[in-house]
Parts: sequence; structure tokens; C-alpha cells
Amino acid sequence: MIFSIFKKDNQFGIQIKKTPLSELLTEYRNRNTKNLMVCSVAVGKGVVNQIEHLGRSFAAADTSNYGKVKPGDIVYTKSPTGNFPYGIVKQSRQKQDVAVSPLYGVYTPKSFSVGTLIHNYFEQSENANNYIRPLAQKGAKNTINITTSYFLQGIIPFPKLEDDIEKLANFFNLLDEKIQQTENFLHNLSMQKKELLHRMFI
Repeated sequence: MIFSIFKKDNQFGIQIKKTPLSELLTEYRNRNTKNLMVCSVAVGKGVVNQIEHLGRSFAAADTSNYGKVKPGDIVYTKSPTGNFPYGIVKQSRQKQDVAVSPLYGVYTPKSFSVGTLIHNYFEQSENANNYIRPLAQKGAKNTINITTSYFLQGIIPFPKLEDDIEKLANFFNLLDEKIQQTENFLHNLSMQKKELLHRMFI
């Protein structure tokens, strides 16, 4: 659906135009992160509690220079991982302000729905790599050490009309809920299977 919708000649009648990311996001530089939960950014879990994700905290003793992330903000981490050699881009679905490494870029979208569509667009490794690769090669001598502000210099295909942005964001949120429900159901079935096998061989 993502690959279909973001095409200019999509079959859904949604008007798509090439849009500078700087028109959709504003870099957020607030460093007031005292007593905030420290989060990491993961491909599958998005912005997630660092201890929950990694088993322990890797944060510095003093996190006052960390980046504050508000609910709905977009976070870009330049750490290469799996199919994302140039880093990953995620929207924070945390319900409160959190802190992230000062190496991460933090951006506030024009609206939560705009952030949701950006999140979904960059969730596809092909989209993320195609967007970030030219910036990394042009701006940092073939490394991914691009500045957080330079990250906004690229262009992505994006819906032109506000109504379409809202409708698509709601649609993708419903799909994400369905995926999560299905994953939870699969997990419960797996646990039941494990318990039954355990009982059989006692």
C-alpha cells in the first residue's frame, strides 16, 4: 500500500507532489531532558525504552545534553542496522516526552498525521535508503555522519491535500493496530503450543 499510494500515478486518486522534507519537519533542539526516560530507536519497535529494548541502560550518567522527543516527533538515528545501512526514521508513539542520544536527529512534524505518513514512508528500507544515500554521499564524504539539519535537505513524494493526509494516516494506523493484534494472537498461540508440548513430555 505504501509503495502504491506514494506514486504520482496511484490508482487511489491521491494527488502526490515532490515535497522537501524541510516543509514537513522542523528540527527540534530542546535539551531539557532531566528525569526523562531514555529511549533507543529500533527497526521493529520504533522509539522504545532503552532498558526494555536492550536489557540495560547505555545512557551517560548525565543526560542533560540528550534530545527531548515529544509524542509524535520524528527521530532519525544514523546507526546502520540490517536493511537500513544509512539509519532509520521513526515517529515516537510514546505517550510522554522522552530523551534520546544527542547523536539522533529530532524533528517536529507539521501535524501528527504528517509524522505518521513520514514514519510509514521511511519504514520501507528502499525508501529510506534511496532518500538518505545521496545526502550521505554528498554531504559527508561517503559516510553517514550527516548533520541533523542536513537530513532535511532531501525531497520525498507526499500527499498534497490535508484531507488525504488525515485519511491515509488513519488508514495506516488501523493497519498497524491490526498487525499488532495479529502478532499478539500469534504470540499467545506460540505460548499455548509451548505449554502443551511441555505437558506432553512430562
